[in-house]
Amino acid sequence: MRVRFFFLLIIVVLLASCTPETYTPIPRNKSVVGVVNIKEQSLSFVDYSTKKTMATWKMKNPVTKAVLLPDGDTVMLFGQDMDEMIMYTLSTGKEKKRWGVNKGVTDVLVTKHELLVVNEKKGTVSIMTFDGKVKDVITTPPSPFSILADDKHNQWIVIHFQKGAISFIDQTTKQVKRTVATLDAAVSGLVVPDKDELWIGGHGGGSDIQQEAYVHSLVDGRLLARVKAETMPIQFSQTNKAIYALCHGSNMLYAFDPKTKRLIGSLDIGANPFAMTNAQQHIVIASYDSNELLFVDENTLKQTAAVSVGKGPFYIFFRNAKEE
Repeated sequence: MRVRFFFLLIIVVLLASCTPETYTPIPRNKSVVGVVNIKEQSLSFVDYSTKKTMATWKMKNPVTKAVLLPDGDTVMLFGQDMDEMIMYTLSTGKEKKRWGVNKGVTDVLVTKHELLVVNEKKGTVSIMTFDGKVKDVITTPPSPFSILADDKHNQWIVIHFQKGAISFIDQTTKQVKRTVATLDAAVSGLVVPDKDELWIGGHGGGSDIQQEAYVHSLVDGRLLARVKAETMPIQFSQTNKAIYALCHGSNMLYAFDPKTKRLIGSLDIGANPFAMTNAQQHIVIASYDSNELLFVDENTLKQTAAVSVGKGPFYIFFRNAKEE
């Protein structure tokens, strides 16, 4: 009898451990800012209207980034040290799907119908369906790190962390058509279609700390300009008013005129800021060392709110409320 009970207990424990965890639902009628906190492996969700934290999901995997799918209610989680990608439905807090991948995934670009998955270790960009089926695999130069879409010129742009390179991939042929040199340890970029420009930023190589953003041509990849942005411009965003560069080496946010590239504003912001995103009338910044999301009014370039989130906020995304 005791043996039978013992085996039943083992079965119950195994079933419980295999059951996907359900998290606090994030209502679809709320505009929210989501942030991945890498020190504690969690996702925090902040109500954009109230500037209050709605929920924090504690994750079992070392998630580093999260991207929204076109339905606005599905979030895809991944990380460099994860061997799987996981989807959750925000409005239910329930797992939707997961599938295995090779470790080394550093970025995912979401299009209307597919995912472009960058694997730095493998040196590839995999084109996947939303069900995880691999449709194509594109081999790139070493160390692909992030990816951008340039639909105006029918291309995807891959930024390589090592050896300062940018690859341009033809969306039709799925082949690398051009690779050009850029700054060392590049991590991210911004496509500015109306100017045919690509802004690139990063850390710089070795003791040469990056103090400029590089502006390349989207047409032929050549370097057009260097824009002073001290220190370590690691992320960009654009509004109708300006192009913004976030510098995590100097805790600075810079605003540049898109036409002249002249500095039109700056703000000392956060403690080791790592990421930012546009959210309606605000630019939202992840302050890594202070464990906060900082809201900056894009009209005044002044901080209007600070919201405590999980430890080590590293990556942000914004989801507008669903219109009824």
